[in-house]
Amino acid sequence: MTMTAGERQRREVNTYNLFYSAVTARADPPLSSRGVRIPVMFPVFEDESEGRDIEAEPDIVLYDGSTCALCEIKSGHNINERDIRQMKECDKVTIETAEEELKNAQVREKTEYDGSVTAVESVIVYQDMDEEFVEETRSESADFRDALTRVTEHAVLMTQDYGGDLRVLAGEFDDDGAMQSALRAGVSLPENPPDEIMLTEGMEPEILAVAVTDIWGEQALDHDDGVVVSREEIRDHFAPRHNVNPGDLDLVFDFLEDIDACEEIGTHRYEFRREHMGAILGVEEMVMEQRVEDYFREDDQETFESFTDENEGGAG
Repeated sequence: MTMTAGERQRREVNTYNLFYSAVTARADPPLSSRGVRIPVMFPVFEDESEGRDIEAEPDIVLYDGSTCALCEIKSGHNINERDIRQMKECDKVTIETAEEELKNAQVREKTEYDGSVTAVESVIVYQDMDEEFVEETRSESADFRDALTRVTEHAVLMTQDYGGDLRVLAGEFDDDGAMQSALRAGVSLPENPPDEIMLTEGMEPEILAVAVTDIWGEQALDHDDGVVVSREEIRDHFAPRHNVNPGDLDLVFDFLEDIDACEEIGTHRYEFRREHMGAILGVEEMVMEQRVEDYFREDDQETFESFTDENEGGAG
């Protein structure tokens, strides 16, 4: 069964949060107890100096004061060409490039570390993959064997599961530091990880609508005077991890207003009230079934058909 855009986005966010939980107190043992931090998410590691052409965009960076691990998180089990290209780019990141990006991410201010790097590792995590799947598919599919070989030339392949473990399935780390040792040993993950991450890397309107109503809309239940938020306040809330496009927020609030989940009370200022709660609580179900743009396309079509019917009725 094909997932809708909203379902794919929700699954992607859930996958990020499961991986993120490996550094929280809900994991056993948490990577944070081994000094591992997450200083930046969705960074871009670039180096276009002479002889180099690097543009790596991992989802999450792990850093323990010496090793910098560039981690790509996948919700499925299909190793495709894009995955291999992504890990090839991550594998090209040098110590100098990693240190520059950590500096840009203000790692000195966010962590107890100074940003120095002695090793760079590339990791790709497939949530729906396990040892049995790898062995069976490797024995049955030449294409899978080839893809597995190619991706592990550039990265360590891992898996994760709710209430299961974050663990290595294939590939070798380049170095033998404390972080590598912790990842080899594996981390027990919680069944219900906390929602630390609310948006996908692409920040699509569907998951953005869910995040806005989860964070601000549902607060209206506890406030007699409602909850007021501006477009810039929302952008500031998600920065610097996400640089939310103002146009995407405008589209989201057009949608939320249209379904009576909020009201615009000023230029790019919106109010959520208790009377909106029914619509607020229904937002996630709506966007799981239909893209926001498709909602407006369908709404425009219904308006056009209604206008046409009225004109035809009047012509008689």
